[in-house]
Amino acid sequence: MKVSVIIPVYNVEAYLRECLDSVLAQSHDDLEVILSDDGSTDGSGNICDEYASADARVRVIHAPNGGMSVARNRALATASGECVFFVDSDDVIHPRAIEILAREIEERDADVAWSAYTHSPDGLSDCRGRVIFVDGKNAAELFLYQKGTFARGIGGVMIRCNEPDKLLFREGIRYEDLEFLALYLAGTLRVAACDFPLYFYRPNPKSITGEWHPGRADVLDVTARIEEAFRRDGALVRAARERSLSAAFNIFVLNARYGRDHEVASRCFGIIRERRRLSLFNRRVRFKSKAGALLSYMGPRVLAFIGRL
Repeated sequence: MKVSVIIPVYNVEAYLRECLDSVLAQSHDDLEVILSDDGSTDGSGNICDEYASADARVRVIHAPNGGMSVARNRALATASGECVFFVDSDDVIHPRAIEILAREIEERDADVAWSAYTHSPDGLSDCRGRVIFVDGKNAAELFLYQKGTFARGIGGVMIRCNEPDKLLFREGIRYEDLEFLALYLAGTLRVAACDFPLYFYRPNPKSITGEWHPGRADVLDVTARIEEAFRRDGALVRAARERSLSAAFNIFVLNARYGRDHEVASRCFGIIRERRRLSLFNRRVRFKSKAGALLSYMGPRVLAFIGRL
């Protein structure tokens, strides 16, 4: 089964070779690797060309900067694999990651296969552990509640290309993979999740989610759209509201530390005030979120002070 590996690239020359070496060393060799260079201004574009010249499985798309979602969509438009697999260009995958996930899709009839992740470069698995199967609705709930294997974004996720027209990310926003995954998962039948880590997620302070920017408040709009999409499904809308609350806490704290934008703070605290009571009585909510909900009753100034600590 051919797998198209989608890698958006933007100013990651310090990590890109390690990422590409891990992809090209895969035990599953029926690959095409699509590098979508999103207007890099460092040496990343040259590294992409170097690897494409050395390995026929690698193709490069150079285009002006349009953001992560645009870069992924460019790559998806040219993908020819039966599955697509998403890797971020500063991360690393286990040598058997694609083999294991493709097997779950091909032999176990999954629509999506999902890898657990590690924050440690030495934490990649010995490939022993469980593979659990859930339906798409339950997978979407686990993703929105940020539970276990489902607590990460698109990196390390493989999707069968049953409906290529649905493989599109909303452009012009951050957190595009949050919206994409929530909606896509809810429409699938069978999702396989490996509880052993095949994906090394590198905490990169220069990444989009590692830097403070007012655009990070996009997540509030993203979670609002997810809520609206699930408004007729009680279980999914509860999960979406919890993800909205979690996002509001995150942006409120980041803004308190780095942004000091009163409008952003006010919007976040409004969401927190509206959602916190239900969160406290929802057994599926993480302890971290419940602790934040309790602290919020002390008021926005106290919460901001604690967030800056």
